Amino acid sequence: MCGPAIGLIGAGVSAMGSMMAAQGQAAQAEYNAKVERINARTTRQTGYVEQERLGGKYDKLQGQAITNASKGGVDTSYGSAALAIFGENEATRAADKGTSYINHEGKAVGHENRARDLETQAKNHRQAGMFGAASSFLGGLGQVAKAGNMFRLEG
Repeated sequence: MCGPAIGLIGAGVSAMGSMMAAQGQAAQAEYNAKVERINARTTRQTGYVEQERLGGKYDKLQGQAITNASKGGVDTSYGSAALAIFGENEATRAADKGTSYINHEGKAVGHENRARDLETQAKNHRQAGMFGAASSFLGGLGQVAKAGNMFRLEG
């Protein structure tokens, strides 16, 4: 009579072990997903800072070009001097800032995609834990039932 009880306890412990292991894996995946979301935000903020820095760089270059042209007696408010200073500077500024945005946004989206993948993994770990626990428990019940039949055959 003690054998079936021990078998049931063993089945329960095995089922709980499956659940706990899956829960630990799910928690780790969720933690990693949170880290990836933080990394996405940080990457975007880094991109914004870089774009601001690039804007300042081109403002400084434009100011230097105006100063140098003015020292040479060139009127920078119209004509080819204005086009060279303002037009080309703005095109290069826009290209550099656009490249920075695309690079950082691409990395941020990659972090978000990894976060979604990790969240799916956490969900799958929990489901696998439930199935593993059910399988362990039912397998243990089967062993108890089998052992019970063996005792009946002998007795």
